[in-house]
Amino acid sequence: MAEASLDDWEETVFRYGRATRDRPAEVLLYDLSTDLAELGRAVHRHRSASALRRLTRVTAQMSGLMCLTFCKLDDRPAVRRWARTARLAADEAGDSQTRSWVLAQESYGHYYSGDLLEALDVAQRARDVVAKTPTAGAALAAALQARAYAAMGHDQETRNALGHAEEVLSHLTGESLVPSAFGYTEAQLRFHQGSALTHLKDARAAIKAQDRALQLCAAGDFTDWAMTRLDRARCLCLVPEGDASKALDYATETLASLSEPQARGIITLRGNELFRSLPRNQRALPAARNLREVLMLTSESKEVQEP
Repeated sequence: MAEASLDDWEETVFRYGRATRDRPAEVLLYDLSTDLAELGRAVHRHRSASALRRLTRVTAQMSGLMCLTFCKLDDRPAVRRWARTARLAADEAGDSQTRSWVLAQESYGHYYSGDLLEALDVAQRARDVVAKTPTAGAALAAALQARAYAAMGHDQETRNALGHAEEVLSHLTGESLVPSAFGYTEAQLRFHQGSALTHLKDARAAIKAQDRALQLCAAGDFTDWAMTRLDRARCLCLVPEGDASKALDYATETLASLSEPQARGIITLRGNELFRSLPRNQRALPAARNLREVLMLTSESKEVQEP
């Protein structure tokens, strides 16, 4: 296979990595599926061991992007299938950094599926694969561990994992710092930090992290922007001086500013979690009813269940 063709495949997958930040998952899914089919044909046409290794690494990366895309769409069975494909391809490619990265994507899927223990285990494997080498996959894995620990109410473990993510991030360079599924930036860390601290109900510290995340968030990065704002709304409901109606209006405004394809999946899931977390007196507020009506537009069942 011509060197230029291999280079083109590697550039294609990194373009997809950047596109995950600002393209709706439904749109990305169609394009990824089309190119994966062509990539499969290219693998079968190879004649060189070195070419096959490079194509297999690209296959692992594209499969990891499929895993991430289905995670955003909250399609849990598809996440598991593509996570397995990505792991097998990364093993075949013999690339520890790629294996660490695909395991981090799998951990993402387990986290959003509510399987926190599995998310912790897979994230730890993602960190162990690269040992002490600072990689984007290791930074993401540590941040995901922090979020899983926080969801379980484990304060010290959460802060330890956040500290590790911060340490790895401080040593990343070059393409590892590009806003992309293959990179990890301070904007992403602050989003993960704010999410974890929200779960711990450390509202003031969470709001500080969210301020920084929103300041750094790229204009088109609608997922992290919306998720951070929904976490902010939850924090504003928690602080003693908070105005629940204003917080819920803020959440409703966030969701209403997104297109339907953008809001589907984990963003709607987070909005539903916010609604269900409200105490009964807040669920009776007009602002809560408005939030529920907006959520119904992109909820799969077209219904937001009362807690």
